[in-house]
Amino acid sequence: MKILIVERDREEVKGIEWYLRNYFMSDIEVIGMMDSSKLPEVFFDIQPQVLLIEMELVSSSVEQFLHKQSIPIIGVTAEPIFQQAMKAIRLKAIDLFVKPIPLEQLKSALLQIPPPKQAAIMSSSLPIETQLYSDLYLNKPETFSLKGRAFFLIECANYQHNLTLYEWLIDLPIFHSLIALPLQNRVICIVEMDDFAQLVKQLRIMSKEWEKFSDEALNIAVYDGEETTLLTMYQACKKTLAQRFYKGYSHIFKSSQTLHVTRLDPLLTPEEQQLWITSLENGDLKAIKDFLYALTHASTYYRQDDVRIHLTSILAQIRRFMMKYHLQQQAKIEEPYRALFHFILEHPILYAIIHEFILFTQLLMEAVKNIQQQSIADYVELAVEMIEHDYKNPELTLQLAANELNISANYLSNIFSKKRGIPFRKFLQQHRVQQAEKLLMETNMGIAAVAEMVGFTDSNYFTKVFREYYHLTPYRYRLQMRNMPRDGEEV
Repeated sequence: MKILIVERDREEVKGIEWYLRNYFMSDIEVIGMMDSSKLPEVFFDIQPQVLLIEMELVSSSVEQFLHKQSIPIIGVTAEPIFQQAMKAIRLKAIDLFVKPIPLEQLKSALLQIPPPKQAAIMSSSLPIETQLYSDLYLNKPETFSLKGRAFFLIECANYQHNLTLYEWLIDLPIFHSLIALPLQNRVICIVEMDDFAQLVKQLRIMSKEWEKFSDEALNIAVYDGEETTLLTMYQACKKTLAQRFYKGYSHIFKSSQTLHVTRLDPLLTPEEQQLWITSLENGDLKAIKDFLYALTHASTYYRQDDVRIHLTSILAQIRRFMMKYHLQQQAKIEEPYRALFHFILEHPILYAIIHEFILFTQLLMEAVKNIQQQSIADYVELAVEMIEHDYKNPELTLQLAANELNISANYLSNIFSKKRGIPFRKFLQQHRVQQAEKLLMETNMGIAAVAEMVGFTDSNYFTKVFREYYHLTPYRYRLQMRNMPRDGEEV
C-alpha cells in the first residue's frame, strides 16, 4: 500500500511510517510532503493509494483538485473546530483524527480501505482459485510449491459467519497478495511471503481486526512442514485446529504443533456415580466443580469423543435425580436439560461445555432446594407418624425411614434435628420409653415382655435406657408408682 502524507511535521511522518511498517504490513510505502501547494504536480507521478492530509494545509485550490480525484482520504487536524470538520466532510474523508494521531485507530481506518483487486490479481504469481479448488478436492498428486509462499487455514468461532469472514478477508489490505478459498466452515489462504515471523505478526493484526469487526474470535493454523500436496497441507492444518476443543479461540497454531491425547473411560465408575448422587442430594457444588474441572486440566488432554460420552453419562445420573423430584415435568428444568445434552454433543470448546454444565447443575440444585424447603415439614411429620405407628418394630431405623420416604438418611437426619430439636434416633428411643412407661403402669406384663412390645430386643439394654429417662429401673418405677397415694387418698 502506498500512502502519501501531507504533513508539516516531518517527525510525525517518520513516526507513522515506523508504526505502520511494524504493526500493519511489511510492503507499505510512505511518502511525506510538507508543501501542499505541490500536491497537484506530484500526485500523478506518485499515484498514492491513500492520502493522509493535515486539514490546515487544505487550501481552496488543493480542495478543488482533490474533489476530482478518486482516492481514499484521511484527515488530520491540530484544531478540533467546526471549519476543519467541514473541510473533511467536503472531501468525503473516511475519517478525521485530532493530533496526536491515535495510531491504532489509524491502522483500523486503513484496514477498511479495500485494495485495488485487479492490480493485485494481475501481479500475483499465485494460481487462480478454481485451479486450487480442483487440486484440493481431486487430491492432485503434484507437490504444491511453498517457495515465497505461506499456507494457512482460518476458522471463526461461529461457522455461520464463514462467508462474511471470507468477504471481509479479501478486502483486507494486510497482505501484498492473497488467494482465499472459502469452504463450508473454514477459509484456506495462500499469500506471497517467505518471512514466517512477519506472517505471524500480520496474522495477529488480522485476528484483532476481525474481533473488532465481528465481535468474535478466530483460530489460525499455519502450515510449517515440508512441501507436499494441497490436500495434505489442508488436512494437517485442519487437524491442528482441532485443538480449539481444549484451548478455545484467538490462537495462531503451527501445523507441527500436536497434543498428546489420552483415552478416558467414557462411562462412570460406581464410585463416580455415588459421588454425583451424593453431591446432588447434598447440594455440594464444590465437589461437582472439582470433578468437572479435572476434565480441563492443562496437563492432560482426553479424546473429544470420550469426554462427550463421559459427560452424557453424568447426564444419565442427573436424569435419575430429576425424576426423583419430578423435575422433568417442569419446563424451566427440562428444556435446559435437553439444551445441555445437545451442547455437550455439538459445541467445539470444552471449557464452554463445562461452564454450561455447572450453570445447569446450579439451576437444578436451586430447584431441588426449593422443593426440599417446601417439603421438609412433610418429611419430618411423615417420619414422626412412622415412629408412632411402627415403634414396636425393632427394625425401625433412620435408614429404613429414609428409604420409605425416598430420601437419603443423611438428609432426613438433618431436617429432623432442625425441625424437632432432637435426632431421629433419640426421638424414636424417647417414644418407645414413653410407651413402655404406660405398659408398666397399666399392665402386669413382665419387664422383658414390655421391652419387646416397644421395640427393644434386649431387656437389659431396655432397662439401661429406661433408667436414663426416669432414674429408676422399670421394676422399681412400677413398684414406686403403684404405691404412691392417688388424689384424695390419705397417706
